[in-house]
Amino acid sequence: MDTPTIGILGGYGGTGKHIVRLLLEYTDAHLVIAGRQILRARQFAKECNEQTGKERVCATYAHAADPESVMHAFDGAQLLIVASPTGRFTEETATAALEAGCDWLDIQYHTPKLAVLNRLVQRIEEAGCCFVTDAGLHPGLPALLVRYAASCLEVLEAANVSAVFNLQGGFPRTPSLYEFTRELMRSRCGVYRDGQWRFFSGLGAGETRQADFGFGFGMRLCAPVMLEEMQALPEMFPALRETGFYIAGFNWFVDWVVMPLLWLSGRVAPRLWVKPMAQLLYWGTRLYANPPYGAVVKLEACGWQDGRRQVLSLQLYHPDPYLFTAIAAVAGVLQYLRGHGRRAGLWLAGHLHNPQEALRDIQTMGVKMQQEISPIQGICPFCEG
Repeated sequence: MDTPTIGILGGYGGTGKHIVRLLLEYTDAHLVIAGRQILRARQFAKECNEQTGKERVCATYAHAADPESVMHAFDGAQLLIVASPTGRFTEETATAALEAGCDWLDIQYHTPKLAVLNRLVQRIEEAGCCFVTDAGLHPGLPALLVRYAASCLEVLEAANVSAVFNLQGGFPRTPSLYEFTRELMRSRCGVYRDGQWRFFSGLGAGETRQADFGFGFGMRLCAPVMLEEMQALPEMFPALRETGFYIAGFNWFVDWVVMPLLWLSGRVAPRLWVKPMAQLLYWGTRLYANPPYGAVVKLEACGWQDGRRQVLSLQLYHPDPYLFTAIAAVAGVLQYLRGHGRRAGLWLAGHLHNPQEALRDIQTMGVKMQQEISPIQGICPFCEG
């Protein structure tokens, strides 16, 4: 592939900046940063070019709600990375990418976008474009880690993924805070057990589990969260009888005050409650945050290997959750640039990307990984079997 051009919508935001810097370090691509705040985009592009000593980054204007501006901004780009909290404008942005003949990768945690992208599948395939969605930390890594477990064990019986996040200084008051709040308000609780998905009302309190995250976080109580990428895993691995994604709490105030209010407000006039709940989440994570800070994603799996039942434990850690998200996204971009991470159609990142290669790349970019596999003595510590 000739020197590629990659566009980053929102490339001057919190996670977007990390993506740009990683692409500058680990690829030779030319980068186009775009968004509504053109002065911020130009300033960051200037800083990047001064640091690298090369003119590899340029800036331009684009508004996610305006397809013409997106087409103009990324004309000639091979790949568009959507790093902005603009999930509600997915149809406009995706249509612009298709018109420009541009591939797509997004890191947004915005469930409604999936229905929009699914409606565009035929156009995506006819255009020969590769659209990869849910390519961040979560969604993104949980399904990929389950697929990794399946590559390590001949028969995979159970695989649960848990995560803990703690931002130093709490959530910043940015547009991404409101998108994250909306997602929390409409989130579902569900786990796969004994051959079927089980969905729960409330906060899934009856299906909590303990996970020892290490890295100073220790043992934490985690609640189930339904991710789209997890639902296809039982079909991929027929022997799988238990899987799910679980998230640990933030602090006592957010867990016992903010989260119940988020769940209730999401079912009673959610549009009216987004801003007040976002502010409550902002102050709750800001005032009550305690170390350690960072993010850990943990895989706990069991199955059969060489005629023996084995358990597999894997932990991924980074002190900066936003940089961790960017690393997960760029690991997918690296596979795309190597060629084998590009297939025409619409893909969930956790289903498309090669797990072993992704784990190697994220370690190269600074994520710490710990893995242990050992035979089971008695009852499996990770599942009910």
